[in-house]
Formats: sequence, C-alpha cells, structure tokens
Amino acid sequence: MDITQLNYFINIVECGCNLSLAAKKIHISQSALSQMITNFEKDEELSLFYRKNGRLEEMTPSGIKLYRYALDILKMHDEMKNMIRKESSKQKGTIRLGVPSLILRVFFSNFFSKFIVENPEIKIEIVEDSCNELRRMFLQKDLDYVVLIEPTNLDPKAYEEHVIQIDELTAFMSTTHDLSRKNKINWTEIDDYPIATFNESFVTNDLVKRTFKEQNSNAEIIFTSSSWDFLIETTRYSDTIAILPSPIGRYLNSEDYVEKTFKNPIPFNVLLCRPIKTNYSVVETNLHESVLSYFY
Repeated sequence: MDITQLNYFINIVECGCNLSLAAKKIHISQSALSQMITNFEKDEELSLFYRKNGRLEEMTPSGIKLYRYALDILKMHDEMKNMIRKESSKQKGTIRLGVPSLILRVFFSNFFSKFIVENPEIKIEIVEDSCNELRRMFLQKDLDYVVLIEPTNLDPKAYEEHVIQIDELTAFMSTTHDLSRKNKINWTEIDDYPIATFNESFVTNDLVKRTFKEQNSNAEIIFTSSSWDFLIETTRYSDTIAILPSPIGRYLNSEDYVEKTFKNPIPFNVLLCRPIKTNYSVVETNLHESVLSYFY
C-alpha cells in the first residue's frame, strides 16, 4: 500500500470496519475502497479482515499488525512533510514566528498588515498555538522568534526577552452580578462563584491556579476552553466569573458585561523572545527592530 492507501485502511479500521462510513469520511466510493482491500489481500496473499456475508467483520491478527505499522508510518510521514516544509522555509529565508492566537489578534493584526506592505521581500510564517506549545517548538528550534507570556522560564543566557506589552488578568462578569458594582475585588470574594478561564494548555490557566493557592482562595474553575468568546458567554445568564486577559475587554459590548480588576492582579506581560546569536541576518534585525519600535 502507498501512503494514501494506508490512510484508507486506517480509516476503515477506525470506522469499525464499516466501508460505507469510511467511504463518506474520506470522500471516496465504497466500491473503490472495497476493491483496494480485495486487491491488496489477493496480491499479498494475506487476509486483513474476517468477513460475514461479504461484509467486513473485524481484523485478522495480520490485519492488526498491519494497522499498527500503518499508524507509525503515517505519523512518520507527517513528521517528514513538516520537516520538509520547515527546511524549505529556512532555505527561502522565511522567518517562523510563533504567536498565541489571542495575542496575534489583539496586538499584532495591525502590525503585520503594515509590515508586510512595507517589506514585501521579507517572508514570514506565523505559527499560532498555545504559549506552552510554542515554547516547546521554540526550544526545539522549530521557530526563529516566539511571543510568550511571562514567566517564559527561558534560560537568560541563551535567549533574549523584550517586554512589548504590560497588562493583567481581570474578571469579566454579567452586569447583574453581585460583584459588578465593586471598583476592585479581592480573590477571596470570588470563592462562591464558578470560574471560567482558558484550558490547561494555556499559561493563563496555570497563573490563575497558582494565584488561587497564593491568595488562599477556594474558587474552583468550572469552565475551560481555548475560546474566549465561549468563556465570556458563560457569564451572560449566570454568576460565573471569567478570568481572562484584560485586552479582551475592547472586543466586548459594555452593555452585556463588566470588567473588574483585582486588588492583587495577575500580570499579563507579553514578551518577544529570540535566541542569542553572535550575528543576526538583515531580515531578522529588520523584523526584530520593527516589532520593538511598533510597541515602544
């Protein structure tokens, strides 16, 4: 089987040996899928499935072994394609910049629209993900630059960090919430309310949990998501409090929600990071100075 056929085979297995379901999932005719399996079994003189009344029932021991190999092969194939794309980007002089989705939308959308127009010769590939995943990619040298939330936990001897935005996490709630009339709130005042915040792949989640412990708060995180829109929506008709970065407030209708600061706020500082090198290319220097100039 080639890569495409291995993918077909995996889908058949994961659809419970249901050819009709697998065919719809991968957008191929059921007859073509059936013929592919039949031809392989005939050519290799190897049965992959037990059959009943002409229908696939379950995998044979040989089919199970092939399935395991197929999973490994497809995983390696995907890794290889990703490596090829990265190496191609390097050879073309493309800069790979990792930016969390929220930070990209809130802080960088205007910057990049202007930068690309003014520097059409510079190729930039923007990689969106959570801070934790971007940090991992950065340490593995899959990214040239990365934007992270403090603390980055990067080695200061190996990496530069430049603060480009200073902010904090705030509490978003319904206009009818019991705490909505307070100017600032204490962490212990939210103990009796359900809390919503980003999921565990986000640095924000860790910062909130750490603060609960430090401030002796008994608050409990009930809702988590990677979507701030959803988290804000959970507060609309309930007493839920969403703890999120303050910049999100600029996208909300003030008639539906209120934003409250904490007396001991959690910092939400955004940093531009790059590896320390003896020399930087002209393109790297241009991008670096442009980002710092834009935010300073």
